[in-house]
Amino acid sequence: MLLQHCKLLDPGQPRRQALAQRVFCAALALLLILSEVFSSNIQSTLPSFSHLARLALTGGALLLLGAKIVLLTDYQRRWQPILAGLMVLYTAFTAWHGDDIWFLLAALIGLGAKDVDLHAALRVYLITAVVGLVFVQLLHFATPLMPYNFYCRNWDFGYGHYNGFGARLVGVFFAWAWLRHDRLRWFDWLGLAALFVFTYKVPGSRGAAGAMAILLLLFAVQRFFPKLFDNKIWYGLVLALPICLAAFSLYAGYVYNPEWPYERMALLLLSIFLSGRFEIWHNVFWGTDLSWLGGLPTDGDEHHAIDNAFLAIPMNKGYLGAILLAVFFLLLLWRLAKHRHATEMLCLVALMLYIFMENKPFLLSANPFLLLAPCVFFTGARTPAEEPLPVVCKRTL
Repeated sequence: MLLQHCKLLDPGQPRRQALAQRVFCAALALLLILSEVFSSNIQSTLPSFSHLARLALTGGALLLLGAKIVLLTDYQRRWQPILAGLMVLYTAFTAWHGDDIWFLLAALIGLGAKDVDLHAALRVYLITAVVGLVFVQLLHFATPLMPYNFYCRNWDFGYGHYNGFGARLVGVFFAWAWLRHDRLRWFDWLGLAALFVFTYKVPGSRGAAGAMAILLLLFAVQRFFPKLFDNKIWYGLVLALPICLAAFSLYAGYVYNPEWPYERMALLLLSIFLSGRFEIWHNVFWGTDLSWLGGLPTDGDEHHAIDNAFLAIPMNKGYLGAILLAVFFLLLLWRLAKHRHATEMLCLVALMLYIFMENKPFLLSANPFLLLAPCVFFTGARTPAEEPLPVVCKRTL
């Protein structure tokens, strides 16, 4: 924490920690406004204003997160600021090379979340996300500022595509369920169930609705059988899940024959259930030349858009990025399992199933679990299991 070493500017530890919390939460709010409001169809009706707003929001968030990481974060080991610097350099290059600014922002959010009160940060997240969503819907249905400008089977709700709306809804669902898990009341269950039904019936975003249904089911089972999700067998299955999903995605896209899909009826029926995704995986992923650094567009370009983060990451981030992200995610799961944080692992199971059908792993408004990154960045291999991790829910006893 550089501010601590400048005696003239240092306000003292309590005020310094409070300032760090406010700076981080302000950056979260700016990025959510960027994603919820100024990543909507307003860009087509107010292009100049939207461009300036996006620059201001992105620049402000970068400055705030940079200040939090450099000036207001207390590093206990000498290698930690070095790791933070390397992460920023790598993600900045990859974000530029793959035209994915949210990848850099996700890394900064993860680094900045160190020593932050995640409960307070999640409350800011939830309030800002809900207000942004409601504001966009009011503009969409009551004004011409949010036109319907994308052809798809469902209404786009001001976001260009119904799955874009679903991504914002699932982020609200995840944040709400995660924040309230330890004290879920009947109105929480009712509200979460209503949000699931709305997502499934209204925009029809099945990836988002499926993740919501899975998390509701897991939380319900956990309430009656808590020990079912607190044992080595379950933790091993969760650790194996991302590997299995990645392997199945590669296999299904490789063997699926769009010219004669009836030779594998099970895959055809499953592909139909998943909205024809196997054909996309076959034509887009297996028809693309991959490289170590990636750089291929995977969202928005009709020739490269692919609704599966397990395949999109090696396309956009390359082999190197895919390996680094796989190591990061497996380390996160392993450390959560080691410290017996069963609830956070349930949340990540739902996230994995969501990104199996969508390509939004680094979009803050779809993935509040980016706040768990300090578990990997700043927790050593020798950290005892009794030492707390920066999580939201209570540790399983």
